[in-house]
Amino acid sequence: MGLTITISIGPGFMALFQTSIVRGVKAGVVLAFGILISDLVLISVSYFGLSNLILKGNHTILGIIAGSVLIISGSISVLAKPTTHFNNPSDLPDLTSRLPILLLKGFLLNIANPFVLMFWIGVMGFAATSYGMHSSGFFIFFLGLLSTAFSSDLMKCYLSGFLKKVLSSRTITIVNKVLGIIFIVIGIVIIYKMIG
Repeated sequence: MGLTITISIGPGFMALFQTSIVRGVKAGVVLAFGILISDLVLISVSYFGLSNLILKGNHTILGIIAGSVLIISGSISVLAKPTTHFNNPSDLPDLTSRLPILLLKGFLLNIANPFVLMFWIGVMGFAATSYGMHSSGFFIFFLGLLSTAFSSDLMKCYLSGFLKKVLSSRTITIVNKVLGIIFIVIGIVIIYKMIG
């Protein structure tokens, strides 16, 4: 199940790829931590039985938030100046001021997506049925699942950082803008489905 999360190509996957290849591996890792924190929140919500309440009351709001985050992120990528090809770690921009923003971006992209919450509800039901809600097997199952998903996200960041070293500045800029357009389109589709 952890691998199922990691191979699904959604907003989180593309955000990790884009952030790592444009801003560096460290930035991608911070984004991955934001995604992990949001997963922990959603698992907690599902565990304490609040998932049905959230789905019934705020499903549309969550969808609009998810779509808006994607549209804003995509617009920033499309309108950004051409990316400089950094060859040395010392050439990378100072990320200290951007760390909270990257952490929040990863958190919001993941937690505002209603489909992620539905996934965790399904996983919670499977784990509860298979192991029981309070058994050690239940908690080991989620520990293994989250460890696999997070480790895979870190691997994506590393591989994207490696690609950055072999790609030209122009190629990175094109990839960044194409991913930005995809973000915008997905965001518009999500909002349309939520209010349509």
